[in-house]
Amino acid sequence: MKVTGSKRWFIVVICALMAGVMVYVPFLRYSYYDQMVVLFTQYKPVVSADYVNEFIGDFGLVFGVVSMVGYVFGGIFADRFKEKWLLILGAAVMGACSFWFGIVPSRTSIMIIHFLYGVGTSFLIWSAYLKLTRKMGNASEQGRMFSTSEFVRGIFGTVIGFVGVGLLSRAALADGQMDPAAVGAQWRTLLFISGGLFLVFALLVLIFVPADVIGAEEQDDTAVQADFSMKNIIAVLKLPGTWMISALIFFCFSFTSAGNGYLGAYTTSVLGISATQASLFAIIRNYIIAAVMTFLIGFVADKIGSKSKTLGIYLVIATILCAALIVTKSAVVLCLAVSFAFAIVYSGMRGIYFATLGEVGIPLKYTGIATGIISALCYLPDVYFAKLAGSWIDQFGNRGYDYIWLWAIGCGILGVLTAFVTARYSKKLSIQEHGQQES
Repeated sequence: MKVTGSKRWFIVVICALMAGVMVYVPFLRYSYYDQMVVLFTQYKPVVSADYVNEFIGDFGLVFGVVSMVGYVFGGIFADRFKEKWLLILGAAVMGACSFWFGIVPSRTSIMIIHFLYGVGTSFLIWSAYLKLTRKMGNASEQGRMFSTSEFVRGIFGTVIGFVGVGLLSRAALADGQMDPAAVGAQWRTLLFISGGLFLVFALLVLIFVPADVIGAEEQDDTAVQADFSMKNIIAVLKLPGTWMISALIFFCFSFTSAGNGYLGAYTTSVLGISATQASLFAIIRNYIIAAVMTFLIGFVADKIGSKSKTLGIYLVIATILCAALIVTKSAVVLCLAVSFAFAIVYSGMRGIYFATLGEVGIPLKYTGIATGIISALCYLPDVYFAKLAGSWIDQFGNRGYDYIWLWAIGCGILGVLTAFVTARYSKKLSIQEHGQQES
């Protein structure tokens, strides 16, 4: 059935709320890095202190590898099965793993948990969520649909993020250190809450999302959907837009990986901020700022008239600010200000990542296949970056953060070039389409 009126936005919100928890739990290291170090070395001796940073990178690597493979299959599943049931099954898997992670099991179990997090995220939820969101709006509404979805994800991430800060701050002692036993107890509460949220949103999807959703852009009573076949996969791979968007989002996501993942640890290790303050700042950066900026970027992109051009402009600014982090690190207040400005830019980019599909000529019928292929390519930093950055910090100490920012700067320069090429290609397609309509 075709969803109309305000119910479209209600479904977008429900799916965004589920996706908000989905991207929060596998990336807890982004907000509570120092607490996780205590958790794995002092609360329970999961790993030794001289390996803990790389260990955190290891389970990030496991999640990333599974996700990279899973995004492709997730796109296939989104085309072959109903979005509703993929979302429900994915939420059940993620919820069960959250309860398991809450008890801080063994090193091997933590690896298995992040393997299953990857399955729940990439095989089941991600492409189904993107496809359902795209179906809710027509071509002129895609920017608003996706930026609103990111806004809701950000706001909800803010709420659960502050809940986490409030819980884990109870483990802070008067001298600024953390009580390992208290960290473990509050960690369990946080993960149990997260697991419960997955189950609640699965129930809401079951009640409110139709089993057969026809996209707003589809004119027939029956949804037009490309069958999964090697022919259609090859057709998507032959589209230049598939590769352009994959590369562009890859470079944008590289900034997210560096900023979300290591600005918090950077402020404690290099700037001397307490772990609780660092988590508070991380929540503000990664969720409050992200919520506002991902919402606004949809309107900015509409004003500029090109989503790929908008991402290119953002990449220029983000690259300059990332370079400023290296220069200003000795001036604590200034460096904090730069880090927040950096977050304003890189977090906003997420709002229109997948609103670019139509702009580069990817048909709606290929959404599942295309988002799977693009996600597998553009989220490659999930595979290697956490381990790479962790090894830099373990090996070089605080100087390792400079390598992280230099890596991001390199990605930014390449991303600007990619955005320029993509915007020109999009303009060329638009001119061709306009010419065909006139003839």
